Amino acid sequence: MKKNTLMAIGLLLAVNHAVLADEKVDSSDPCTVVLCMYGKLQGNNQSECSGAIGKFFSLSKFGRHGFDPWKTFIKRRDFLGGCSTADLAVVGDIMKQFGKMRG
Repeated sequence: MKKNTLMAIGLLLAVNHAVLADEKVDSSDPCTVVLCMYGKLQGNNQSECSGAIGKFFSLSKFGRHGFDPWKTFIKRRDFLGGCSTADLAVVGDIMKQFGKMRG
């Protein structure tokens, strides 16, 4: 299952890269953010993903006492949920690694 998921994500990234080679990356699109954050999770830092990764980490919540990791997690999870085609396991992996991290 995990191998199939990784192969599907790899294929999506390859197709996405070919399509986006001539187009600007929409860093505010949740699906773009999912693809770029999955790449970051796998150790691939593409320069064209810097805006999308920045968008993810800009989604933060602050309370009376400063940065609130739990509310930040919820805000980021809800944003990534805007990509209906994203694999929930991939979104879960992204959120486990980066969901509460202060950007």
